[in-house]
Amino acid sequence: MSRAYRISVKESLSRHVQVDDGVCSTLELLPILPADRMRELLAHELEQRGFARDGNTATRKEKGDIVVSIDLETGEVSVTAEGHAELNLNAERTAVVDAPNADREKALRDVAKQALEREAKAEEEALRRKVTEQLEGALRDIKGELDGVVNRVTGGALKQRAAELGQVEEVHEEANGNLTIKVRV
Repeated sequence: MSRAYRISVKESLSRHVQVDDGVCSTLELLPILPADRMRELLAHELEQRGFARDGNTATRKEKGDIVVSIDLETGEVSVTAEGHAELNLNAERTAVVDAPNADREKALRDVAKQALEREAKAEEEALRRKVTEQLEGALRDIKGELDGVVNRVTGGALKQRAAELGQVEEVHEEANGNLTIKVRV
């Protein structure tokens, strides 16, 4: 009569996971004034909205590790989000054999390691989806805000340009963003 042997293996996996996602776009500013003056109007308006200027870049950190960065020279907008997670996973496998066998133990370890890798990839993908959802939610708010910035910069540029053309007699701004400027030339 043969004896049955139980082989048990335990494996663990510890890993730091970081995922990044982002989108780029460009602000559509009309060239009403020379580029340097348009850039300064844009920088001023962004500073009013909490952006920090560093050279030709204005940056603001949003909640949820989202960073909005605007190149004042080109108008390129970059919105990035990142997420971090510490994974500490464990797996245990057991087999019953009729004789102690190192190959069977190695095979069990390999199966446990593969299961841990699959679980780690699933956790990373879940984190990636979460970061992408955060980014998509923030984009709606940021897009609306940046549209308002472009409108205010355009309005400010039009007022300055009108003053260069002649005497401004009347400026009428509507709530929807329409602007009427009467200029005596």
